[in-house]
Amino acid sequence: MSLVIGLLGWLFLIIVTTDFLITTAGTNDSSPIAIRVARTAFRLFRRLPDTDIKHKIIGPLVVATVATWWILSVNLSWAMIFYGITGSVVDQSSGLSASPVGFISHVGHLLSTVGGGTTSPATSTISLLGVVVGVNGMVVLTLGVSFVMATTQTVVHGRKLLLYLHASQDDNLMLLKDLAGLTAELNAAPFALFFSHQDPEMRVPERLTEVFAHRLDDAETDWAHLARALPYFRQYSGPDVSSKLQEWLRDFSARHMP
Repeated sequence: MSLVIGLLGWLFLIIVTTDFLITTAGTNDSSPIAIRVARTAFRLFRRLPDTDIKHKIIGPLVVATVATWWILSVNLSWAMIFYGITGSVVDQSSGLSASPVGFISHVGHLLSTVGGGTTSPATSTISLLGVVVGVNGMVVLTLGVSFVMATTQTVVHGRKLLLYLHASQDDNLMLLKDLAGLTAELNAAPFALFFSHQDPEMRVPERLTEVFAHRLDDAETDWAHLARALPYFRQYSGPDVSSKLQEWLRDFSARHMP
C-alpha cells in the first residue's frame, strides 16, 4: 500500500509541477489547473458585498488561493513520496517511523528550507532526496515571486493605460498600439484580469470591453482581431465579437453576477 501511495505522490508531483511551470513561466494564457482554481476562487470572492474593500482585495485573494494550491499540493506530493519509502523518515525523540502528519511536517520544513523539525531522514540516501525537496522549494519560491511581480506589473500597466484614455483625446493609432501592448501583457500574465479597483474607471476588464465595444464598427481598423487576442477569449461561443466580449466580461468582472 505504501508503494502505491509513493507512486501516486510522484504522479501528483508531476501534475502540479507541470501546472506550476506552465502558469508561471509559460508566458501565455495556458494554465491546466491553476486558472480553474483562480476562477473558482474569483466567483466565490466576488459574492462579497460590493464595497471598495472587496475590489481592493479580490485580486490578492485569488493569487493567494492559487499559491496555497501549489504549496499544499507540492507538500502533499513529497510527503506521499517519502511515505512510500518504508522507514524513510523517523521521529528524532523515539527513533520510530514518523506518522503521516510527521511526513507532511518533514516535507514542509524541507520546502521552506528553515529546518528545525522533529523528524529526520533515516539514511543518507533519504537525506539526499531531502536536498532535492529543498531545491524544489526554492524554485517554487523564486518563480512564484516572479509570477506575482509580473501579474501586479501588468495590472499597473493596464491602469496606466486607462488613466491615459481618460485624460487624452481620442487617437486611434496610439490607442491601437497601447492596447496591443496591454493585450500581449495580459496573455503573458492573465491572472491580472482578476484584479479590480475601487474606482470603476480603473477596472481593466470593464474598461477594455467598453473600449472595444465602441470601436468594433470602425471600418478602417480591425479592432475585432485585437479583441479576439484577449486571454481566453477563444473559449466563448457567442454569435459575434460583441456578444463574446460580454461573455468574457461576465467571467472577469469583480462585480457580483447573479
